[in-house]
Amino acid sequence: MKNSLALIGLTLVLACVLGGCALRQGGPAAPSPGDTRVRPADGMEMVYVPGGTFHMGSDAGDPDAGNDEFPRHAVTLDGFWIDRTEVSNGQFAAFLNERGNREEHGAPWLELGSGYCQIEHVEGEYRSRIASDDRAVVMVSWYGADAYCRWAGGRLPTEAEWEYAARGPGGTVYPWGDDPPTCERARFFGCASSAMEVGSRPDGAGWCGAQDLAGNVWEWVADWYGPYLAGRQENPADRQENPAGRRENPAGPVSGEDRVMRGGGWHASQREVRAACRSHAAPVAHVGCVGFRCVSGMENDG
Repeated sequence: MKNSLALIGLTLVLACVLGGCALRQGGPAAPSPGDTRVRPADGMEMVYVPGGTFHMGSDAGDPDAGNDEFPRHAVTLDGFWIDRTEVSNGQFAAFLNERGNREEHGAPWLELGSGYCQIEHVEGEYRSRIASDDRAVVMVSWYGADAYCRWAGGRLPTEAEWEYAARGPGGTVYPWGDDPPTCERARFFGCASSAMEVGSRPDGAGWCGAQDLAGNVWEWVADWYGPYLAGRQENPADRQENPAGRRENPAGPVSGEDRVMRGGGWHASQREVRAACRSHAAPVAHVGCVGFRCVSGMENDG
């Protein structure tokens, strides 16, 4: 019996060596950059951003850079999935119909009734105003954006994940490259007067296919606002620091007063739609040019 088992084992080894082993170890192969999948909760198409290292922030000599973009520093990230577009009014209305428009820290998730808000509450139902279903949702607090992403089975992106998805390992100035923005690439100052349909500027897509990362609406991200490399949240099990200053999967400061926003909005200047540009606001704020998108890490794969 033992001799028979040994013979079977030897036969399998020879088959692997000579013919290419068909026995796979571990799970399925990792996705490729730009691969897509659809999130069941809201029908959002997501694109895959592979893990890698990039330089976050701006060089000290960049005349367009804000003081909070320094120092430029190396960051290493695990792979993740990011929404192809910003969350729309139609998607957020469906979320509200299931969860209600709750308050956190004294602020509703969505500020209804403002001129910029394109969602209304009529006869007990939340719905988009006419022809607004596909426009990016705005007037959402950080808490509302965070709640939506968790409801959908994801989370808000970290600031590092957002910037990496926007500029890639090569560190381009804008999602599409280093050429200046145009109205064909981004909805920014002079190209729109309010939040527009998501995904309407495919020429402005980033290196993995995510759209609207420049212009249309600013986007809430997970991090508290603070200076780079100060008060970073470090988990010894999976976040390390080396002498060169590299960070792995940074999660931002552990506390703060404001949350970070990225990407620039429909009113933003050319400087503000750069991938490295940072803005911030109180998490209870509702702004007519601020929306969000979600991410999922590989831990969410089935």
